[in-house]
Amino acid sequence: MTEMVVVHSVVSGKDDPELKKQQISASLEKAASTVPGADPGSISFVSNETELESTITGIIENNVPKVAISGGDGFASLFINVFFKMKAALKKDDYKPDVLFLASGTGNAISYCSKFKNPFTALRAFIANKYKTEPLNMLEVTTRGGTELSHFVSFGADGEIIEIYNAQKRKGLIGYIGAVLKYAFSRKLYNPFSRNDANYTLDIDLNGEHIHHGRHEGGGISAIPYIGYGFRPYPLATGGNAHIRFVRFGAILMPTIFKITKWTFLERANRIIYDKLINTPAELRFRFSRPLHIQVSGDLREKETGVRVGFSKTKTLNLVKKA
Repeated sequence: MTEMVVVHSVVSGKDDPELKKQQISASLEKAASTVPGADPGSISFVSNETELESTITGIIENNVPKVAISGGDGFASLFINVFFKMKAALKKDDYKPDVLFLASGTGNAISYCSKFKNPFTALRAFIANKYKTEPLNMLEVTTRGGTELSHFVSFGADGEIIEIYNAQKRKGLIGYIGAVLKYAFSRKLYNPFSRNDANYTLDIDLNGEHIHHGRHEGGGISAIPYIGYGFRPYPLATGGNAHIRFVRFGAILMPTIFKITKWTFLERANRIIYDKLINTPAELRFRFSRPLHIQVSGDLREKETGVRVGFSKTKTLNLVKKA
């Protein structure tokens, strides 16, 4: 039986696909060489959903105990959806490999959850069995486009920033910060000459009961403790739980992402933060006063005035983390 398979997306990120193939192959070879007698496993290169389905089918049928996913948040989300679809099709609900996410894309929020410095150190620990796991329970997000599994979803400002980011040439962390600044200075809080108010009215229902009404600029629900480029939201979504956070009129670098904002942006009139831990099965309905940008696992969807998010703890991954 193959000990480990690395599933690498050749279309994630902005670097040359052939160069990225060489990089992941070199990282795997180097990592395996540091562990005497270790099985280096194999790499499967995929460029579309059909190839991914074929690869995952083989992984499930062979009960591969360790799977590494090399790509960005979008590819991680695609893997998650195809993985659970194929498990159901093959009637292998009991198959639960350890899953490691490697940073190889433009947005790598889920890979930061492992706390490894880079793909090489992550693969070395994975091969040597020097790691621990934590349950990662998927969110089930329903929009007009259908239902999909995701590790986080956000509404409003975050999605608008991604739209600005996608439209500009500069990418990476510098490009993202630039998009945040462009967004920030187009809003009334930062530009007194603009009448463009980013806030919207938000209503949240939990299992049919109304739990929140307020005016907010952005926010969402996450099942992971990090967002893009390693920013850590507060409180953290850890231990298989999920967490809701919304903010009204953020700081220039969005107070959804820094611990210090719990102290800096308390219950001030124009900077209210709403937090809620979700640690039991739940059906959430988010309703907005106007159509909003929807970001699912780092990718934009159609604008919506309402989104359903389920949290059941039935679709779970064994998320690999640094020991």
